Amino acid sequence: MFETQLSKEFPVGNSSVTDSDYIAEYATLCGSAARNQEIFKKFRSAKVMVEALDHVSIEQGNAYISQILKYGPWSSQYTQVIQKIDSLGKPRKFKFSRYGTFSPTLLRYLKVYLDLKNNFGEVKNLNIAEIGVGFGGQSSLICLLDNPTSYTFYDIPPTIELARKFIGELSLQGEFKFLDGRNPVQSMPDLVVSNYAFSELSRGVQDNYLKNVILHSQRGYITWNSTSIYNSDAYSLADLVRLIPNSHIIPEQPNTAVDNAIIIWGNKNQ
Repeated sequence: MFETQLSKEFPVGNSSVTDSDYIAEYATLCGSAARNQEIFKKFRSAKVMVEALDHVSIEQGNAYISQILKYGPWSSQYTQVIQKIDSLGKPRKFKFSRYGTFSPTLLRYLKVYLDLKNNFGEVKNLNIAEIGVGFGGQSSLICLLDNPTSYTFYDIPPTIELARKFIGELSLQGEFKFLDGRNPVQSMPDLVVSNYAFSELSRGVQDNYLKNVILHSQRGYITWNSTSIYNSDAYSLADLVRLIPNSHIIPEQPNTAVDNAIIIWGNKNQ
């Protein structure tokens, strides 16, 4: 892993955990990787990227595989798609017997994708909005496996730059919108997805997402953690279930932290 030196070109906005002085190098890494091909080639090996996002362990990876297999047998397409995404950014990879060699982070994204299909049916006809997109791994996997009607990305500007580059390097085709997550403009998605990121936002930014994005969507899947409860004034899990109509809580499986849970609404079995 390599260290990232802070750059004033990518100041933090204090809108979330990864947009704060606590981990200020994250914005610099994303912006630098988007603009510098040499950094892009290895950005997933950056210490700050591993700390912020790409830290799924091999043990958790095996637990994700166990959950994935509950939905059906492993598909060779899963291996092909994961390896295609993992060909960019030089991530940490491990060998998972019988399935392939890849980063455990992509196993998390695959499990989320299968959760979406199980709860909402086919996503290929949906307009998806993702809050907190990281480097674009979750969106890339969804688009490669199920090509939704459109995909809207919300994140801080340097991260949006990186996700745009990542999608371009994979030569993905589709209708993509890349929007500033610090000041989310209104959209009308069919499905909102967020892997931990929404729960790590400050309350003011959460309010804007609720007003402009979440409350306009008939369906949603938000993996919630308690990080921001200790770092900002973010809404609690109970608050969000009260604020999002018809939402309810399901367990995070596998559970990656004691307090983690999933907020879901609009699922076909509701």
